[in-house]
Amino acid sequence: MALGAAALQPALAQEAKPWNVTASVRSFYDDNYTTLPSKAPPGGGPTKRSSWGLDFSPSAAYQFKRDQTTLDFNTRYGMRYYEDRREGSADHSLDLGVSLDHQFTEKQKLTVSESFAIAQEPGVLDPSSAVSTALRTQGNNLRNNVQLKFVSDDIIERWSAEGSYANTYYDYQQDNNSAGGVGSRSALLDRVEHLFSMVGRYRIFDETGTEVLLGYSFGITDSTSKDLLSVGNLPASRDSRSHYFFTGAGHKFTPELRVNGRVGVQYVEYPNAATAAPVFQRSQTSPYVDASGTWEYLPNSSAQLGLRISRITTDISTSADAQATTVYSSLNHEFNPDVKGTLLAQYQLSEYSAPNSADNIFTAGLNLEWRFHQFISLEGGYNYDRQDSDIAGRSYYRNRLYLGFKGTW
Repeated sequence: MALGAAALQPALAQEAKPWNVTASVRSFYDDNYTTLPSKAPPGGGPTKRSSWGLDFSPSAAYQFKRDQTTLDFNTRYGMRYYEDRREGSADHSLDLGVSLDHQFTEKQKLTVSESFAIAQEPGVLDPSSAVSTALRTQGNNLRNNVQLKFVSDDIIERWSAEGSYANTYYDYQQDNNSAGGVGSRSALLDRVEHLFSMVGRYRIFDETGTEVLLGYSFGITDSTSKDLLSVGNLPASRDSRSHYFFTGAGHKFTPELRVNGRVGVQYVEYPNAATAAPVFQRSQTSPYVDASGTWEYLPNSSAQLGLRISRITTDISTSADAQATTVYSSLNHEFNPDVKGTLLAQYQLSEYSAPNSADNIFTAGLNLEWRFHQFISLEGGYNYDRQDSDIAGRSYYRNRLYLGFKGTW
């Protein structure tokens, strides 16, 4: 890497390039890579395993700009080798992303994005603030997300409108045959999700970006697996139709501090609830909240805090879904141009109606990066994951340490 960096020194004299390439090599220790409990649950079962390992992750990004159009490509490959495993010692993951922004006029903009991932870690497969499962899933598990959004400002004075559509598809490799019975990851989590949204905004003050909004979203979740959730119970019994009615506001208190929020209700219907055994609730109404604030307290340094409340898909076969309350935060701090740090923390309460139980999920991560050369950085960090569950066999904790180098051109 040092020889390569020396050869690249002439690039410093070039203009900003539309692409960059990054590769990181880390040594790590994971004290529970299986995300299993420390002690066997009643009736027995596997427990956690720990391992040293090596993580290799190259990535690349390219941006194309032409007049009113911007096209972004990015891709990342990950190989994680576990010394503890005798078979299948390496996990492979892949992330692909494409984003297109087109400005038809000064007031009309279209955004189209595509994100594809093959992974094992829940944070990669389910990148939203609320996770459907906090358990790691072995295998080549697939997630694909497509989003379209059209924004038109000042349709009439101070009024703007936004229409969007999102489609997310999940396909987990483990089926009932490989799981040795019913309730495989495929049966629990294979699904396709659609979300249609319409939002109207009224801008009150231009100087502070203050606005109020009123909106409606319609969500569809359909299971795609043919495996059984449990004896006599098909995944389609958990299909849902969600109606979101919400209002909200946004305000910029200072040029560095911005707050946005949506508050409303989510009404959910389960069209196939009668096919479940026992029968699921046919409909229910829940609060819906999506609020966040961002503070850029120093140049290249920022903090974020957010709250989200909604119903989500779950990996508990006896419940139609879960009521998730998620609090998330992040801190990005630049100590100096060559030393940067990131701190992430998230807490999620997932409540299930059948059985009447809950999971408390907490994750935190710390990363430090020291760029000691124009193209090479030393980085290290620590991640902590914990799940405390009312359901036997789901509670676990996990510690991960890593140290390595990152090269960027």
